Amino acid sequence: MNDAQGAGEPLAVAAVDLGATSGRVMLGVLADGRIELIAAHRFENRLRDEDGQLRWDIDALWAEVRQGLRAAHDGAVERGLTGLASIGIDSWAVDYGLVGPDLVGADGASVPGSGEVLGEVVAYRDHRTDGIPESFAEQVSRERQYTLTGIAQQPFNTLYQLVADDRPATLPPGSTLLMVPDLLGYLLTGERRTERTNASSTGMLAVGGQGWSAELLTAAGVDPDLLAPLISPGERLGTVLPELVRELGIGEVPVIAVGSHDTASAVLAVPAADDAHPVAFISSGTWSLIGLELSAPVSTAAALEAGFTNEGGVDGTTRFLKNVAGMWLVSESIRQWEEEGARVDLADLLAAAAVMPAHRFRIDPTDPAFLAPGRMADRVMLAARPLEGEDERPRTPAQLVRCILESLAETYREELHTACRLARMPLPERLHVVGGGSRNALLNQLTADALGIEVVAGPMEATALGNVALQARALGAVPGEHGALRGLVRASVELERFSPSIPSG
Repeated sequence: MNDAQGAGEPLAVAAVDLGATSGRVMLGVLADGRIELIAAHRFENRLRDEDGQLRWDIDALWAEVRQGLRAAHDGAVERGLTGLASIGIDSWAVDYGLVGPDLVGADGASVPGSGEVLGEVVAYRDHRTDGIPESFAEQVSRERQYTLTGIAQQPFNTLYQLVADDRPATLPPGSTLLMVPDLLGYLLTGERRTERTNASSTGMLAVGGQGWSAELLTAAGVDPDLLAPLISPGERLGTVLPELVRELGIGEVPVIAVGSHDTASAVLAVPAADDAHPVAFISSGTWSLIGLELSAPVSTAAALEAGFTNEGGVDGTTRFLKNVAGMWLVSESIRQWEEEGARVDLADLLAAAAVMPAHRFRIDPTDPAFLAPGRMADRVMLAARPLEGEDERPRTPAQLVRCILESLAETYREELHTACRLARMPLPERLHVVGGGSRNALLNQLTADALGIEVVAGPMEATALGNVALQARALGAVPGEHGALRGLVRASVELERFSPSIPSG
Protein backbone atom coordinates (compact mmCIF):
# COMPACT_ATOMS: atom_id res chain seq x y z
CA MET A 1 0.00 0.00 0.00
CA ASN A 2 1.07 3.60 -0.53
CA ASP A 3 3.04 4.83 2.50
CA ALA A 4 0.52 7.64 2.98
CA GLN A 5 -2.30 5.14 3.49
CA GLY A 6 -2.74 3.00 6.53
CA ALA A 7 -4.70 -0.24 6.59
CA GLY A 8 -8.40 0.45 6.40
CA GLU A 9 -8.00 4.17 5.71
CA PRO A 10 -9.81 5.76 2.75
CA LEU A 11 -7.89 5.68 -0.49
CA ALA A 12 -8.30 8.07 -3.46
CA VAL A 13 -7.18 7.26 -7.00
CA ALA A 14 -7.81 8.80 -10.41
CA ALA A 15 -9.13 6.78 -13.35
CA VAL A 16 -8.55 8.33 -16.76
CA ASP A 17 -11.15 6.68 -19.01
CA LEU A 18 -11.21 7.66 -22.68
CA GLY A 19 -13.91 6.52 -25.06
CA ALA A 20 -14.32 7.06 -28.77
CA THR A 21 -16.89 9.83 -28.26
CA SER A 22 -16.20 11.12 -24.74
CA GLY A 23 -13.66 11.06 -21.98
CA ARG A 24 -13.71 11.38 -18.23
CA VAL A 25 -11.39 11.55 -15.27
CA MET A 26 -13.06 9.84 -12.32
CA LEU A 27 -12.08 10.16 -8.70
CA GLY A 28 -12.39 6.78 -7.04
CA VAL A 29 -12.57 6.71 -3.25
CA LEU A 30 -12.26 3.33 -1.56
CA ALA A 31 -13.68 3.34 1.96
CA ASP A 32 -15.65 0.91 4.11
CA GLY A 33 -15.33 -1.91 1.60
CA ARG A 34 -16.84 -0.08 -1.37
CA ILE A 35 -15.85 2.30 -4.16
CA GLU A 36 -17.44 5.69 -4.58
CA LEU A 37 -16.99 7.18 -8.05
CA ILE A 38 -17.05 10.94 -8.51
CA ALA A 39 -16.86 12.56 -11.92
CA ALA A 40 -13.96 14.98 -11.60
CA HIS A 41 -14.04 16.06 -15.25
CA ARG A 42 -15.98 15.00 -18.35
CA PHE A 43 -15.28 16.10 -21.90
CA GLU A 44 -16.05 15.33 -25.52
CA ASN A 45 -13.74 13.37 -27.80
CA ARG A 46 -14.48 14.06 -31.44
CA LEU A 47 -12.95 12.76 -34.62
CA ARG A 48 -11.49 15.39 -36.96
CA ASP A 49 -11.55 15.01 -40.72
CA GLU A 50 -8.39 16.71 -41.98
CA ASP A 51 -7.06 16.35 -45.50
CA GLY A 52 -9.42 13.44 -46.03
CA GLN A 53 -8.16 11.54 -42.98
CA LEU A 54 -9.95 10.84 -39.68
CA ARG A 55 -7.77 11.82 -36.72
CA TRP A 56 -7.87 12.19 -32.95
CA ASP A 57 -6.86 15.49 -31.35
CA ILE A 58 -4.33 14.05 -28.93
CA ASP A 59 -3.21 17.52 -27.79
CA ALA A 60 -6.77 18.37 -26.76
CA LEU A 61 -7.13 15.03 -24.97
CA TRP A 62 -3.88 15.57 -23.11
CA ALA A 63 -5.03 19.04 -21.99
CA GLU A 64 -8.35 17.59 -20.77
CA VAL A 65 -6.59 14.79 -18.90
CA ARG A 66 -4.34 17.26 -17.08
CA GLN A 67 -7.35 19.37 -16.14
CA GLY A 68 -9.13 16.26 -14.90
CA LEU A 69 -6.21 15.09 -12.76
CA ARG A 70 -6.02 18.49 -11.11
CA ALA A 71 -9.76 18.33 -10.40
CA ALA A 72 -9.49 14.76 -9.06
CA HIS A 73 -6.70 15.79 -6.69
CA ASP A 74 -8.73 18.76 -5.47
CA GLY A 75 -11.75 16.51 -5.00
CA ALA A 76 -9.72 14.12 -2.85
CA VAL A 77 -8.45 16.97 -0.70
CA GLU A 78 -12.00 18.30 -0.26
CA ARG A 79 -12.90 14.89 1.19
CA GLY A 80 -10.17 15.18 3.79
CA LEU A 81 -7.62 12.97 2.02
CA THR A 82 -4.03 13.90 1.31
CA GLY A 83 -4.53 13.65 -2.44
CA LEU A 84 -4.28 10.94 -5.07
CA ALA A 85 -2.57 7.66 -4.22
CA SER A 86 -2.23 6.63 -7.89
CA ILE A 87 -3.44 7.15 -11.47
CA GLY A 88 -4.58 4.59 -14.06
CA ILE A 89 -5.37 5.13 -17.75
CA ASP A 90 -7.59 3.19 -20.15
CA SER A 91 -8.96 3.96 -23.62
CA TRP A 92 -10.31 2.42 -26.77
CA ALA A 93 -8.00 -0.01 -28.53
CA VAL A 94 -5.92 -0.37 -31.74
CA ASP A 95 -4.97 3.30 -32.34
CA TYR A 96 -1.44 4.53 -31.69
CA GLY A 97 0.89 7.48 -31.67
CA LEU A 98 4.53 7.69 -32.74
CA VAL A 99 7.01 9.30 -30.35
CA GLY A 100 10.50 10.47 -31.27
CA PRO A 101 13.60 9.82 -29.16
CA ASP A 102 14.01 11.61 -25.86
CA LEU A 103 16.29 14.63 -25.88
CA VAL A 104 19.73 14.40 -24.33
CA GLY A 105 20.51 16.72 -21.40
CA ALA A 106 23.73 18.57 -20.64
CA ASP A 107 24.87 15.61 -18.56
CA GLY A 108 24.58 13.28 -21.53
CA ALA A 109 21.54 11.45 -20.13
CA SER A 110 18.20 11.29 -21.89
CA VAL A 111 15.46 13.53 -20.53
CA PRO A 112 12.39 11.37 -19.72
CA GLY A 113 9.21 12.48 -21.45
CA SER A 114 10.94 14.86 -23.85
CA GLY A 115 10.26 12.86 -27.00
CA GLU A 116 8.00 14.63 -29.50
CA VAL A 117 4.74 13.11 -30.71
CA LEU A 118 5.42 12.71 -34.43
CA GLY A 119 2.45 13.35 -36.68
CA GLU A 120 -1.20 12.65 -36.02
CA VAL A 121 -2.98 9.84 -34.20
CA VAL A 122 -5.07 8.41 -37.04
CA ALA A 123 -8.44 6.96 -36.06
CA TYR A 124 -9.42 3.35 -36.59
CA ARG A 125 -12.49 4.43 -38.57
CA ASP A 126 -10.29 5.98 -41.28
CA HIS A 127 -10.36 4.34 -44.71
CA ARG A 128 -6.59 3.94 -45.04
CA THR A 129 -6.81 0.22 -44.26
CA ASP A 130 -9.36 -0.52 -46.99
CA GLY A 131 -8.15 -3.65 -48.76
CA ILE A 132 -5.16 -4.11 -46.46
CA PRO A 133 -6.40 -7.26 -44.67
CA GLU A 134 -6.99 -8.96 -48.02
CA SER A 135 -3.59 -8.03 -49.46
CA PHE A 136 -1.78 -8.93 -46.23
CA ALA A 137 -3.46 -12.34 -46.24
CA GLU A 138 -1.56 -13.05 -49.47
CA GLN A 139 1.64 -12.93 -47.38
CA VAL A 140 0.32 -14.52 -44.19
CA SER A 141 -2.95 -16.40 -44.51
CA ARG A 142 -5.93 -15.50 -42.35
CA GLU A 143 -5.71 -18.91 -40.74
CA ARG A 144 -2.03 -18.45 -39.91
CA GLN A 145 -2.63 -14.98 -38.46
CA TYR A 146 -5.36 -16.36 -36.23
CA THR A 147 -3.21 -19.26 -35.09
CA LEU A 148 -0.42 -16.83 -34.18
CA THR A 149 -2.54 -14.22 -32.37
CA GLY A 150 -6.09 -15.47 -31.81
CA ILE A 151 -7.30 -12.07 -33.04
CA ALA A 152 -10.01 -11.67 -35.67
CA GLN A 153 -8.93 -9.83 -38.80
CA GLN A 154 -10.77 -6.55 -38.36
CA PRO A 155 -9.81 -3.88 -40.93
CA PHE A 156 -8.86 -1.46 -38.15
CA ASN A 157 -6.36 -3.76 -36.38
CA THR A 158 -3.10 -2.01 -35.53
CA LEU A 159 -1.22 -4.48 -37.73
CA TYR A 160 -3.12 -3.30 -40.81
CA GLN A 161 -2.85 0.34 -39.81
CA LEU A 162 0.93 -0.05 -39.71
CA VAL A 163 0.99 -1.70 -43.14
CA ALA A 164 -0.85 1.37 -44.44
CA ASP A 165 1.34 3.86 -42.53
CA ASP A 166 4.45 5.08 -44.34
CA ARG A 167 5.75 7.13 -41.39
CA PRO A 168 7.63 4.41 -39.45
CA ALA A 169 10.12 3.94 -42.29
CA THR A 170 11.40 7.50 -41.85
CA LEU A 171 11.40 7.76 -38.05
CA PRO A 172 14.65 8.65 -36.27
CA PRO A 173 16.35 5.93 -34.20
CA GLY A 174 14.92 5.65 -30.71
CA SER A 175 11.35 6.35 -31.81
CA THR A 176 8.52 4.30 -30.30
CA LEU A 177 4.98 3.28 -31.16
CA LEU A 178 2.64 3.68 -28.19
CA MET A 179 -1.03 2.78 -27.97
CA VAL A 180 -3.24 5.71 -26.95
CA PRO A 181 -3.32 4.97 -23.18
CA ASP A 182 0.38 4.15 -23.24
CA LEU A 183 1.05 7.43 -25.05
CA LEU A 184 -0.70 9.35 -22.27
CA GLY A 185 1.18 7.26 -19.72
CA TYR A 186 4.41 8.32 -21.42
CA LEU A 187 3.41 11.99 -21.31
CA LEU A 188 2.72 11.58 -17.58
CA THR A 189 5.79 9.56 -16.58
CA GLY A 190 8.32 9.55 -19.41
CA GLU A 191 8.18 5.73 -19.44
CA ARG A 192 7.60 3.84 -22.70
CA ARG A 193 5.64 0.63 -22.16
CA THR A 194 2.82 -1.23 -23.91
CA GLU A 195 0.18 -2.68 -21.61
CA ARG A 196 -0.72 -6.27 -22.46
CA THR A 197 -4.51 -6.10 -22.74
CA ASN A 198 -4.27 -3.30 -25.29
CA ALA A 199 -1.35 -4.98 -27.05
CA SER A 200 -3.51 -8.07 -27.49
CA SER A 201 -5.92 -6.09 -29.69
CA THR A 202 -3.23 -5.09 -32.20
CA GLY A 203 -3.13 -8.32 -34.18
CA MET A 204 0.63 -8.50 -33.49
CA LEU A 205 0.85 -10.02 -30.00
CA ALA A 206 1.44 -13.75 -29.87
CA VAL A 207 -1.46 -15.75 -28.49
CA GLY A 208 -1.07 -16.00 -24.73
CA GLY A 209 0.37 -12.48 -24.58
CA GLN A 210 3.99 -13.25 -23.76
CA GLY A 211 5.58 -11.40 -26.68
CA TRP A 212 5.20 -9.97 -30.17
CA SER A 213 4.85 -12.26 -33.17
CA ALA A 214 8.14 -11.96 -35.06
CA GLU A 215 6.58 -13.59 -38.12
CA LEU A 216 3.85 -10.98 -38.43
CA LEU A 217 6.16 -8.05 -37.68
CA THR A 218 8.48 -9.19 -40.46
CA ALA A 219 5.64 -9.61 -42.93
CA ALA A 220 4.30 -6.15 -42.10
CA GLY A 221 7.74 -4.53 -42.28
CA VAL A 222 7.56 -3.43 -38.64
CA ASP A 223 10.89 -2.96 -36.85
CA PRO A 224 10.61 -4.74 -33.46
CA ASP A 225 12.59 -1.87 -31.92
CA LEU A 226 9.63 0.41 -32.66
CA LEU A 227 7.52 -1.47 -30.10
CA ALA A 228 7.82 -0.73 -26.40
CA PRO A 229 8.44 -3.41 -23.75
CA LEU A 230 5.28 -5.00 -22.39
CA ILE A 231 3.79 -4.29 -18.98
CA SER A 232 1.03 -6.25 -17.23
CA PRO A 233 -2.07 -4.84 -15.51
CA GLY A 234 -1.31 -4.06 -11.89
CA GLU A 235 2.34 -3.24 -12.46
CA ARG A 236 3.70 0.21 -11.74
CA LEU A 237 4.50 2.21 -14.87
CA GLY A 238 6.31 5.12 -13.22
CA THR A 239 5.79 8.38 -11.35
CA VAL A 240 4.34 11.67 -12.56
CA LEU A 241 7.12 13.80 -14.03
CA PRO A 242 8.44 16.65 -11.80
CA GLU A 243 7.28 19.39 -14.18
CA LEU A 244 3.75 17.97 -14.11
CA VAL A 245 3.85 17.68 -10.33
CA ARG A 246 4.49 21.43 -10.25
CA GLU A 247 1.92 22.23 -12.94
CA LEU A 248 -0.89 20.12 -11.51
CA GLY A 249 -0.06 20.32 -7.82
CA ILE A 250 -0.78 16.63 -7.34
CA GLY A 251 2.40 15.33 -5.74
CA GLU A 252 4.71 12.57 -6.95
CA VAL A 253 1.89 10.18 -7.75
CA PRO A 254 2.59 6.69 -9.12
CA VAL A 255 0.94 5.69 -12.40
CA ILE A 256 -0.24 2.07 -12.39
CA ALA A 257 -0.87 0.01 -15.51
CA VAL A 258 -4.51 -1.08 -15.44
CA GLY A 259 -6.46 -3.01 -18.06
CA SER A 260 -5.74 -0.17 -20.47
CA HIS A 261 -8.01 -1.61 -23.15
CA ASP A 262 -11.24 -0.13 -21.82
CA THR A 263 -13.08 -3.40 -22.39
CA ALA A 264 -10.56 -5.22 -20.18
CA SER A 265 -11.31 -2.84 -17.32
CA ALA A 266 -15.06 -3.03 -17.99
CA VAL A 267 -15.12 -6.84 -17.92
CA LEU A 268 -13.05 -6.82 -14.74
CA ALA A 269 -15.96 -4.89 -13.18
CA VAL A 270 -18.64 -7.37 -14.28
CA PRO A 271 -20.36 -8.09 -10.94
CA ALA A 272 -20.59 -11.84 -11.46
CA ALA A 273 -20.75 -14.24 -8.53
CA ASP A 274 -17.50 -15.90 -7.53
CA ASP A 275 -18.62 -19.30 -8.83
CA ALA A 276 -19.93 -18.04 -12.21
CA HIS A 277 -18.17 -19.78 -15.09
CA PRO A 278 -18.07 -18.84 -17.79
CA VAL A 279 -19.05 -15.19 -17.34
CA ALA A 280 -21.19 -13.95 -20.23
CA PHE A 281 -21.02 -10.22 -20.84
CA ILE A 282 -21.78 -7.33 -23.14
CA SER A 283 -19.66 -4.24 -22.75
CA SER A 284 -22.20 -1.87 -24.21
CA GLY A 285 -21.20 1.53 -25.50
CA THR A 286 -20.12 2.79 -28.89
CA TRP A 287 -19.46 -0.87 -29.63
CA SER A 288 -21.29 -3.85 -28.22
CA LEU A 289 -18.61 -6.33 -27.26
CA ILE A 290 -20.34 -9.62 -26.53
CA GLY A 291 -18.74 -12.82 -25.37
CA LEU A 292 -17.38 -14.98 -22.58
CA GLU A 293 -14.57 -14.59 -20.09
CA LEU A 294 -12.46 -17.74 -20.37
CA SER A 295 -9.26 -19.10 -18.87
CA ALA A 296 -7.69 -19.80 -22.29
CA PRO A 297 -8.09 -18.68 -25.92
CA VAL A 298 -10.29 -20.45 -28.46
CA SER A 299 -8.27 -20.08 -31.65
CA THR A 300 -9.90 -22.75 -33.80
CA ALA A 301 -10.74 -22.50 -37.49
CA ALA A 302 -14.44 -22.39 -36.57
CA ALA A 303 -13.85 -19.42 -34.23
CA LEU A 304 -11.99 -17.62 -37.01
CA GLU A 305 -14.79 -18.14 -39.49
CA ALA A 306 -17.35 -16.95 -36.93
CA GLY A 307 -15.42 -13.71 -36.48
CA PHE A 308 -14.59 -14.17 -32.79
CA THR A 309 -11.49 -12.71 -31.24
CA ASN A 310 -9.39 -13.58 -28.18
CA GLU A 311 -8.35 -10.45 -26.30
CA GLY A 312 -6.17 -10.53 -23.24
CA GLY A 313 -7.82 -9.77 -19.92
CA VAL A 314 -6.63 -8.95 -16.42
CA ASP A 315 -4.97 -11.77 -14.47
CA GLY A 316 -4.33 -13.86 -17.58
CA THR A 317 -7.97 -14.27 -18.59
CA THR A 318 -9.21 -14.24 -22.18
CA ARG A 319 -12.12 -12.22 -23.49
CA PHE A 320 -13.58 -14.41 -26.21
CA LEU A 321 -15.84 -11.94 -27.96
CA LYS A 322 -17.22 -10.41 -31.09
CA ASN A 323 -17.56 -6.73 -32.00
CA VAL A 324 -21.05 -5.52 -32.91
CA ALA A 325 -21.74 -1.92 -33.88
CA GLY A 326 -23.66 -1.10 -30.67
CA MET A 327 -25.07 2.27 -29.59
CA TRP A 328 -22.95 3.92 -32.28
CA LEU A 329 -25.88 3.29 -34.60
CA VAL A 330 -28.25 5.23 -32.35
CA SER A 331 -25.89 8.06 -31.41
CA GLU A 332 -24.88 8.65 -35.03
CA SER A 333 -28.53 8.63 -36.13
CA ILE A 334 -29.31 11.21 -33.46
CA ARG A 335 -26.40 13.31 -34.67
CA GLN A 336 -27.84 13.31 -38.19
CA TRP A 337 -31.29 14.34 -36.96
CA GLU A 338 -29.81 17.14 -34.85
CA GLU A 339 -27.74 18.38 -37.78
CA GLU A 340 -30.99 18.52 -39.73
CA GLY A 341 -32.48 20.80 -37.08
CA ALA A 342 -34.40 18.36 -34.89
CA ARG A 343 -34.20 18.43 -31.10
CA VAL A 344 -33.76 14.86 -29.88
CA ASP A 345 -34.04 13.67 -26.29
CA LEU A 346 -32.75 10.10 -25.99
CA ALA A 347 -35.11 9.15 -23.16
CA ASP A 348 -38.12 10.38 -25.10
CA LEU A 349 -36.90 8.63 -28.23
CA LEU A 350 -36.51 5.30 -26.40
CA ALA A 351 -39.95 5.69 -24.83
CA ALA A 352 -41.44 6.24 -28.28
CA ALA A 353 -39.54 3.24 -29.67
CA ALA A 354 -40.86 1.05 -26.83
CA VAL A 355 -44.46 1.46 -28.01
CA MET A 356 -43.71 0.96 -31.70
CA PRO A 357 -45.06 -2.27 -33.25
CA ALA A 358 -42.49 -5.04 -32.83
CA HIS A 359 -40.71 -7.19 -35.42
CA ARG A 360 -41.28 -5.07 -38.51
CA PHE A 361 -37.73 -4.42 -39.78
CA ARG A 362 -34.19 -5.77 -39.37
CA ILE A 363 -30.63 -4.72 -40.16
CA ASP A 364 -27.33 -6.53 -39.73
CA PRO A 365 -25.46 -4.53 -37.04
CA THR A 366 -22.19 -6.28 -37.96
CA ASP A 367 -22.27 -4.90 -41.53
CA PRO A 368 -19.07 -2.89 -42.21
CA ALA A 369 -21.29 -0.34 -43.98
CA PHE A 370 -22.12 1.05 -40.51
CA LEU A 371 -18.48 1.55 -39.47
CA ALA A 372 -17.88 5.09 -40.74
CA PRO A 373 -19.61 8.20 -39.32
CA GLY A 374 -22.12 10.34 -41.19
CA ARG A 375 -25.78 10.07 -42.29
CA MET A 376 -26.34 6.97 -40.18
CA ALA A 377 -30.14 7.26 -40.08
CA ASP A 378 -30.24 7.26 -43.88
CA ARG A 379 -28.00 4.19 -44.04
CA VAL A 380 -30.10 2.31 -41.48
CA MET A 381 -33.28 3.14 -43.37
CA LEU A 382 -31.83 1.94 -46.67
CA ALA A 383 -30.40 -1.24 -45.13
CA ALA A 384 -33.53 -2.16 -43.17
CA ARG A 385 -35.28 -5.15 -44.64
CA PRO A 386 -39.01 -5.53 -44.02
CA LEU A 387 -40.12 -8.69 -42.28
CA GLU A 388 -43.04 -10.80 -43.42
CA GLY A 389 -46.10 -8.77 -44.24
CA GLU A 390 -44.24 -5.45 -44.52
CA ASP A 391 -43.69 -3.58 -47.76
CA GLU A 392 -42.13 -0.33 -46.52
CA ARG A 393 -39.07 0.92 -44.67
CA PRO A 394 -38.78 2.53 -41.22
CA ARG A 395 -39.32 6.26 -41.60
CA THR A 396 -39.68 7.88 -38.20
CA PRO A 397 -36.89 8.13 -35.61
CA ALA A 398 -38.85 5.85 -33.25
CA GLN A 399 -39.25 3.21 -35.96
CA LEU A 400 -35.56 3.39 -36.83
CA VAL A 401 -34.45 3.06 -33.21
CA ARG A 402 -36.85 0.14 -32.64
CA CYS A 403 -35.36 -1.53 -35.71
CA ILE A 404 -31.80 -0.95 -34.45
CA LEU A 405 -32.47 -2.24 -30.93
CA GLU A 406 -34.41 -5.33 -32.01
CA SER A 407 -31.65 -6.11 -34.52
CA LEU A 408 -29.01 -5.74 -31.80
CA ALA A 409 -30.92 -8.02 -29.42
CA GLU A 410 -31.25 -10.75 -32.04
CA THR A 411 -27.58 -10.38 -32.93
CA TYR A 412 -26.66 -10.74 -29.24
CA ARG A 413 -28.65 -13.99 -29.10
CA GLU A 414 -26.96 -15.39 -32.19
CA GLU A 415 -23.46 -14.38 -31.12
CA LEU A 416 -23.72 -15.58 -27.52
CA HIS A 417 -25.05 -18.96 -28.65
CA THR A 418 -22.17 -19.14 -31.15
CA ALA A 419 -19.61 -18.23 -28.47
CA CYS A 420 -20.89 -20.98 -26.18
CA ARG A 421 -20.86 -23.53 -29.00
CA LEU A 422 -17.29 -22.62 -29.98
CA ALA A 423 -16.11 -22.71 -26.35
CA ARG A 424 -18.01 -25.98 -25.82
CA MET A 425 -19.92 -24.56 -22.88
CA PRO A 426 -23.64 -24.34 -22.07
CA LEU A 427 -25.50 -21.05 -22.26
CA PRO A 428 -25.00 -19.31 -18.88
CA GLU A 429 -27.98 -18.56 -16.66
CA ARG A 430 -27.49 -14.82 -17.00
CA LEU A 431 -25.89 -12.18 -19.18
CA HIS A 432 -24.18 -9.15 -17.64
CA VAL A 433 -24.49 -5.85 -19.50
CA VAL A 434 -22.04 -3.17 -18.37
CA GLY A 435 -21.13 0.27 -19.64
CA GLY A 436 -23.22 3.18 -20.82
CA GLY A 437 -25.60 0.95 -22.78
CA SER A 438 -26.64 -0.81 -19.56
CA ARG A 439 -28.98 2.14 -18.92
CA ASN A 440 -31.01 1.28 -22.04
CA ALA A 441 -33.90 -0.57 -20.40
CA LEU A 442 -35.64 -1.24 -23.71
CA LEU A 443 -32.58 -2.91 -25.20
CA ASN A 444 -31.98 -4.89 -22.00
CA GLN A 445 -35.54 -6.24 -22.04
CA LEU A 446 -35.38 -7.05 -25.74
CA THR A 447 -32.11 -8.90 -25.08
CA ALA A 448 -33.59 -10.89 -22.18
CA ASP A 449 -36.56 -11.81 -24.39
CA ALA A 450 -34.34 -12.80 -27.31
CA LEU A 451 -32.03 -15.00 -25.20
CA GLY A 452 -34.57 -16.32 -22.72
CA ILE A 453 -32.21 -15.71 -19.79
CA GLU A 454 -31.84 -13.06 -17.12
CA VAL A 455 -30.03 -9.86 -18.06
CA VAL A 456 -28.21 -8.08 -15.23
CA ALA A 457 -27.60 -4.43 -16.09
CA GLY A 458 -24.81 -2.41 -14.51
CA PRO A 459 -22.56 -0.93 -13.54
CA MET A 460 -22.78 1.91 -16.04
CA GLU A 461 -19.28 3.16 -15.18
CA ALA A 462 -17.81 -0.34 -15.35
CA THR A 463 -14.60 0.72 -17.07
CA ALA A 464 -13.79 3.33 -14.44
CA LEU A 465 -14.71 0.90 -11.65
CA GLY A 466 -12.42 -1.78 -13.06
CA ASN A 467 -9.66 0.80 -13.45
CA VAL A 468 -10.06 1.99 -9.84
CA ALA A 469 -10.40 -1.50 -8.37
CA LEU A 470 -7.18 -2.73 -9.96
CA GLN A 471 -5.29 0.33 -8.77
CA ALA A 472 -6.59 -0.32 -5.25
CA ARG A 473 -5.36 -3.91 -5.40
CA ALA A 474 -1.96 -2.82 -6.69
CA LEU A 475 -1.72 -0.44 -3.74
CA GLY A 476 -2.52 -3.28 -1.33
CA ALA A 477 -5.96 -2.01 -0.36
CA VAL A 478 -7.82 -5.02 -1.84
CA PRO A 479 -6.91 -8.68 -1.23
CA GLY A 480 -5.35 -10.55 -4.11
CA GLU A 481 -7.51 -13.67 -3.93
CA HIS A 482 -9.87 -14.72 -6.69
CA GLY A 483 -13.17 -12.88 -6.70
CA ALA A 484 -12.08 -10.02 -4.42
CA LEU A 485 -12.30 -7.34 -7.10
CA ARG A 486 -15.74 -8.40 -8.31
CA GLY A 487 -16.92 -8.67 -4.71
CA LEU A 488 -15.80 -5.07 -4.23
CA VAL A 489 -17.73 -4.03 -7.34
CA ARG A 490 -20.90 -5.82 -6.16
CA ALA A 491 -20.67 -3.98 -2.85
CA SER A 492 -20.33 -0.66 -4.68
CA VAL A 493 -23.21 -0.63 -7.18
CA GLU A 494 -26.94 -1.16 -7.56
CA LEU A 495 -27.95 -3.53 -10.35
CA GLU A 496 -31.11 -3.83 -12.43
CA ARG A 497 -32.40 -7.22 -13.52
CA PHE A 498 -34.50 -8.04 -16.57
CA SER A 499 -36.30 -11.38 -16.78
CA PRO A 500 -37.42 -12.74 -20.14
CA SER A 501 -41.08 -12.20 -20.95
CA ILE A 502 -41.19 -15.77 -22.21
CA PRO A 503 -38.56 -17.92 -20.41
CA SER A 504 -36.28 -20.11 -22.53
CA GLY A 505 -37.39 -23.69 -23.06
